[in-house]
Amino acid sequence: MKRHQRSRLGFFPALTLISFLSAIVIGLMSTWVQAFGYMPVIGFHHFSLTPWISFFDHPSTPKAIIATLVSGWGAAICSLLTTFLLFALSYNNRYWNLLQKSLAPLLSVPHAAFAIGFLFLAAPSGWMLRLISPGLTGFQTPPDWNIMKDGYGISLMIALVIKEVPFLTLISLSALSRIDVRRSIAIGRSLGYDTTQVWIKVIIPQLYPKIRLSIFAVLAYSLSVVDIAQILGPTIPPTLAVQVFRWFNDPDVAFRLIGAAGATFILFLVLLSIGALFFLEKVIRCLLKFWLTTGKRESQIKIIKLLSNLTIITLVGITTLAIITLIIWSFTWRWQFPDILPETWSLKFWLKGFTKLGEPIWNTMVTGMATALVGIILVIGCLEYELVLERQGRKTNTDKAFWLMYLPLLIPQIAFLFGVQVLLVILRLDGVWLSLVWSHLLFVLPYTFLTLGPIYRSYDQRMTDVAITLSRSPWKAFFKIKLPILMRPVLFSMAVGFSVSVAQYLPTLFIGAGRFETITTEAVNLASGSDRRIVAVYALFQLLTPLIVFFTALWLPKLYFYQRKDMQI
Repeated sequence: MKRHQRSRLGFFPALTLISFLSAIVIGLMSTWVQAFGYMPVIGFHHFSLTPWISFFDHPSTPKAIIATLVSGWGAAICSLLTTFLLFALSYNNRYWNLLQKSLAPLLSVPHAAFAIGFLFLAAPSGWMLRLISPGLTGFQTPPDWNIMKDGYGISLMIALVIKEVPFLTLISLSALSRIDVRRSIAIGRSLGYDTTQVWIKVIIPQLYPKIRLSIFAVLAYSLSVVDIAQILGPTIPPTLAVQVFRWFNDPDVAFRLIGAAGATFILFLVLLSIGALFFLEKVIRCLLKFWLTTGKRESQIKIIKLLSNLTIITLVGITTLAIITLIIWSFTWRWQFPDILPETWSLKFWLKGFTKLGEPIWNTMVTGMATALVGIILVIGCLEYELVLERQGRKTNTDKAFWLMYLPLLIPQIAFLFGVQVLLVILRLDGVWLSLVWSHLLFVLPYTFLTLGPIYRSYDQRMTDVAITLSRSPWKAFFKIKLPILMRPVLFSMAVGFSVSVAQYLPTLFIGAGRFETITTEAVNLASGSDRRIVAVYALFQLLTPLIVFFTALWLPKLYFYQRKDMQI
């Protein structure tokens, strides 16, 4: 391309960053203003500290903060340690191959659908206890155990760990492409270290900085999640994010100011937690510096290798059992405890679901596909502009600029979406489909960039250069050579973006103004107290939608490359 043509690519990062920054800055400022008592549209014309006083005086606040910290920090730390344990002890063995093959299906399962299945599986009346009752337990009725929706959010934490470990594993695998793992292991073993020690002392210290941002995102999400917390979290009081969500939806509009104060406090809690984790990283690095360089060869950690393999089986197994539980419940008519399988089966609830889910499925599919398509175009445009700057010999700060793209993952949704909603109401743009797509795009783009970026950057640009010399058209070279070669990762990234869009709960409610019913909003709203059978049908619809897209994304390249097997990466 000529220079003036190439410069047009600067439109993509500019548009992307402006869209992100405008939404976040405007949303945060609007929420902060309301947190200090100013919201003229409902009659509050003066700034005050009353919302903050009411927030801290509310009887549910202290326990909600404790439950949030326990479940959020516990999920983030356990997910990180579990991921590193799997890499150090199971990398490239047969169990690891099972995990790698299962990553796409595991990631395609929406959080809400998994949470519902996990609830039906692990509850005192769930299928897990039915499998061993009454033979091993003697239970003829469900025990009165407070193992789900417990006060400290332990069940919520476990569910988050099961969902976040595959995500961190995928991000880590992507980051490892920039680390010569084989060479590191070979050199380490030649010096007398076993493979596990090489991972712990050499590879993981290099890996952590490359996935630090993703770890922060996991921590922020765990501290501020709403949909899963409504399904598995404590109820009286709930986690802080759920409590704030309830205040925002209270019929008394004055509670929205308290909700704004609570949302601002969640943001403070998340930023403080990220800072604390960053400080903890530095402390651990200093404390372990001597151990990393001491030269000691003996290690006892490989003793727990069996635990690592069992962890992989557990991750895949629980997710599979949760899905099977949903399937069984969706076909159930009568199922008494402790029967392993239903006494009577029925298609009634599937037929009922088909009649009621037409509009939610349509909204989900159209919004998800539009968001994924726009997201992949913007990401490819940003990556192409990055390549242009590198080829012009200009020192780029693209890595520093593009990290802004991850802000929606680091800032709690509830901290700024309500502020965005208020602005859209003023502009009369709330409940507009394009506004809904834009709100989903805020969260789809980071994941699209995370999954596509490393592979796209590793593409051998010389193939495109040769194509340009032969066709004298950069656009033909891009669409006929580069894009087909990158078809597999591009389609996979689009599938990831689609699944992220499907899972959006708060953006759909706030920005959609309740006018766009999706499978996720319907499933989460029903999960709290509706009939398990209809909830299972809704959850399976939510599960099947992204799963079909994922399998399509994996199948299309195989079809396209059937006779072009060397023309792919």
